This record gives sequence, C-alpha cells and structure tokens, in this order.
Amino acid sequence: MSKKIKDENGNVYIKKKPFYKRIWFWILVVIVIIFAGSQMGKGSSDNTKSSSSSSSSASSSSKSTTGLTKANFDKITLSDSTGTSEKDVKAMFKKTPSSTDTQTINNVSANMYTWSGIDGGDIASAIVVGFENGHAISKDITGIKVTRSSKITLAQFNEIQNGASKTDIQKQFGDPNGYDLTNIGGQSSEMWSYTSGVNGDVGANFNITFTNGVVSGKTQVSMK
Repeated sequence: MSKKIKDENGNVYIKKKPFYKRIWFWILVVIVIIFAGSQMGKGSSDNTKSSSSSSSSASSSSKSTTGLTKANFDKITLSDSTGTSEKDVKAMFKKTPSSTDTQTINNVSANMYTWSGIDGGDIASAIVVGFENGHAISKDITGIKVTRSSKITLAQFNEIQNGASKTDIQKQFGDPNGYDLTNIGGQSSEMWSYTSGVNGDVGANFNITFTNGVVSGKTQVSMK
C-alpha cells in the first residue's frame, strides 16, 4: 500500500513500496525458481540417459558381432566320420565364408572354407576349415594377437628338442599366433605358428609340429 508524505514546504507526495517488497515480485521469484529447478532436473536426466546410452553402445560394440573366435575354433572336432558338421560350423561362425576351394590333405580331397577377420585378430587373421563327407577333418586359425614380454631368439628356437610337450613349449614361448590341426583316418597332427615377438628380420617366424602331443619337427624363417 502507498504512503502519503508531506515535506517541510507543505508538498505532499506518495512514497511507493520498493518493488522487492511487493507481493507480485515474490510470486515471480517463486515461479522462476520452480522453472529453473525443473530445467536442471531435466538436463540431469537427459545427461544420465545419454551417458547410459553411450555406455550401452560401447558395451555392445565390445561384444563379438560374429562367431569367429578362438573359443569357437576350439569347439570344432576333427574326424572324417564324427567331426563337427559343415552345417554346424557355418551356423557357429554366423557369416558366409570369404572363399571356398578344394585341396588335397594327406591324399584326401577336402572342401576348404575360409572366414576372414577373426574377433580380436590382426588384419590378416582368418579361420580355414576343411571338410570331407560333410565332417571337419582340418582346421587352421591365423593372426591371433599375442603380446610377449621379450622377443624369442634363434638360440631359444634351436634349444627346442623333439619329444618336448605342448605344455613345455607354451610355458617357454607363450601362446602361438596360429594353430593348424588335422585328423584323417585316425592320424592327427598339429602345428603351432609364432609370428609376433620373434627376434630377426621383418617377417621372422617359426613353426613347431606336434605328433601325438609332443614335438616332432620345427622350422624357422629369418630369425636371429
């Protein structure tokens, strides 16, 4: 409410209340505070949703989009009569082979299917599976990424002796970058390939062959 005031000269004027003492001002302040609070809450919710969405996307992207994994490779059993079927292998890998051809393995004609780009592998990684009569008789995986604490030298390679077990080799050199296995007519063989962390010229590598679970041969290229 306004107040009348008379000065010393007899003039009368009306003294108005300061705006901050008026009811309408405080109503407006309350409205502004409520609106600001609602906007902040909405922003926080949106940020949370965005963060959650990003996390979900990151989580999804980190999951395997195909079945081309070392774990699935290990599931394939080899035998010309009871090995994993061609149908089951294709279903497990979830994608069409990159290429197909026919090769002779130990005098047996096999249909070879190649899947390029294994999960977690290098750019040239691949899985190759050979089939006879619809059953897997060979499998090969290459390009597995392996980090080694030190480089494997030619001197260490030369120390490998026939008869050493796969466990001995794995303990000394770590996991290989590739595996090549066959089982034909009840005769099985396995070869491990080491292509990373090998001391030598560019492309230096070595292979170790196992028969009945023990070393039966070895080869190397450009090691020092």
